[in-house]
Parts: sequence; structure tokens; C-alpha cells
Amino acid sequence: MLNFRAGWNVQFLFLGIALAVMLLSEPLMAQSSKKTNVKQLNVQADKLKDSFIRESAEIARKYSEAGDYEKSREMLEVIQSIQKDVPGVKAMITQLNEKLMSSNSSDFDIDVARNWSTPAGLVAKGKMVRIQAMGTYDFVADIKTTVEGLPHSTAMKELADGIPTGALMGIVISQEKGKPKMSKPFLIGEKAEFTPQADGVLMIGLNLPAGHKSTGKLKVRISGYIRRGSN
Repeated sequence: MLNFRAGWNVQFLFLGIALAVMLLSEPLMAQSSKKTNVKQLNVQADKLKDSFIRESAEIARKYSEAGDYEKSREMLEVIQSIQKDVPGVKAMITQLNEKLMSSNSSDFDIDVARNWSTPAGLVAKGKMVRIQAMGTYDFVADIKTTVEGLPHSTAMKELADGIPTGALMGIVISQEKGKPKMSKPFLIGEKAEFTPQADGVLMIGLNLPAGHKSTGKLKVRISGYIRRGSN
């Protein structure tokens, strides 16, 4: 009788151990299964990302071949936002920027006697414009003064701060709450690449005092994100 009971006790003991092992191993199996699922999802995500990058690069290439360099660059910038180190993308964006700068260009003259040109064109916020200029002119200022020198109230005081006297400069006239707003003048000189802070009209002129008698013409070429009146 004792042996019979002892046998059942051993069986119950093994049964208890087996149940305990199953209960303890269930969370471990669940964690292992979750890890497996995450790994599988990572593989799927990587495949999806790679596929998207390949297809986006192909679309960018086709946009470029069609002459829409801006759309092509936008697609490449999307690729960079997903993965920055994709080989060749940075160089392609640089090439497209140069194409954008040179593909939309126009030339015109500035009569220095007028100080400012007619509106050079419409520019867009955050979109780069390249301006190149060449030529010389006669800077003549007929300003009367005394032995005391020029007072602060003279026309010389109206020159733009930070721009060399007589240098080519630009401003953007935008709209703020329905009223015209003039940007800070920026130096152009022989060449400048300028990114407007607001949509507006680009004006190009010379930093000359009011009442000057200067003569001559300068040649200017503008390109990039700008829309001329004739376009």
C-alpha cells in the first residue's frame, strides 16, 4: 500500500514539474516568437525601402531626361530623406542644381543713369537665383558741399549700408499684410547666388547717391528660379 501511494506521489511530482516547465516556457516562447516576427518585419521593411529608392531614382532619371530638373531633384531629395548615404544621389542633386541655374536664363542691360532697372523678374521664397554682371561706367556725382564736408542730411546718407558705393546690388519687394515690404539690399557685384526669404519682385540697381550724373550701361544675366515678364 505504501509502495502504491509512493508511486502516485512520484507521478504527481513529475506532473507538477512538467506543468511548471510548460508555464515557465510559454512566456519565453512568446518572446521568441515576437523577436522572430520583428526580424521578419525588418526584412520586409528593408525590401520595401530598397524598392522605393530604386523606383524613385528611376523616376528622377526620367524627369531629368524630360527636362524637368526641379521634379527630378525633388525625387532625389525624397530618397535622401529616407537614406542619406545612397551612392551618387548627392552628386546628382549638385548637377541638377547647376542645370536649373543655367537652363532658365535671360540677359538685359541696366542704364546706370536710372539707378534701378525695370523689375528683373518674380522670385520665390527659398528658391535660388544667380545673378552675373559685367561692364564699367562713369560714376559722376554732382554734389555741392562746403569746407565742412558733407552733412548727414545729404544724398550720400541715402546709400545702402554694407554695400560698396557704386556697386551693383539687389532687393526684393514683397507683400506683407497687403503692403509693399522691401528686403535688405544684398551685394551682387560681378556674381551672386541669392536665396529670397519671401516671394516678390527682384530689383537690380546701383548703390549711388541721389542726384548723381553717372552714365553707361551694364550687362546682367539672371538665371535659376526667376520668372521674367516675357516668359
